[in-house]
Amino acid sequence: MKVCVSLATDSVSKLSDLIGTAIQRGADYMEIRFDHTIYKDIDNALEISRKIKNRAIFTLRSKDEGGFFEGKIDERISLLKKIGSIKPMLLDIEISTLKKYTGLRKFLKDEKIPILVSSHDFKTTPRTSSLLGIFQEMRKYSNYVKLVTMARNSEDNIRVLSLYDKIVNTHLIAFAMGEHGILSRLLCTLYGGSPFTYASLDRSLAPGQLDVRLMKKIYERIAKNLKIDEC
Repeated sequence: MKVCVSLATDSVSKLSDLIGTAIQRGADYMEIRFDHTIYKDIDNALEISRKIKNRAIFTLRSKDEGGFFEGKIDERISLLKKIGSIKPMLLDIEISTLKKYTGLRKFLKDEKIPILVSSHDFKTTPRTSSLLGIFQEMRKYSNYVKLVTMARNSEDNIRVLSLYDKIVNTHLIAFAMGEHGILSRLLCTLYGGSPFTYASLDRSLAPGQLDVRLMKKIYERIAKNLKIDEC
């Protein structure tokens, strides 16, 4: 039951402290959100992030995809190549970006950069058949797939988690956002065997995201109770 803590700051000088705090609070992995204005000082941001690259997901999310990067697409593609060249554990890239930019796909393949293909629906949770169709498209690009929706009711948790019953041989991270989706954020690792789930450090970066200390506490209590039951 691994937890990845999303880290975002508009000051590169604060990035090292954020990383240290995340580790201190039990983060197994860290997501560095380069789409916050630290991308304007990318060399220093990468120098700091390089130290944890083997346990980090690097993300440069555009505003169209729910992120904060406001530059032109040519700049974004160039930055994606640059942060990918550091060879983090995973480079998060949206399926929409991969489908559209063949030059980026070729670069990632040639440089053997491990990618996490992501898809975010900030409005709803589609039918299971639609989710499976999205997954099949994403799976063409990587064995690591992040498929996230917005929960409008508790049943949406079940719909998203049901993907784990139908998908094998893939490192799938699937859950629903929002207050109604909190259960799926917790259960994707327990029920689905997701390689990790996401948590916040002090402030949530996505709807329904829990604090890392709370999430680790819940997982530790579950693990403890499972051991008691085995006895």
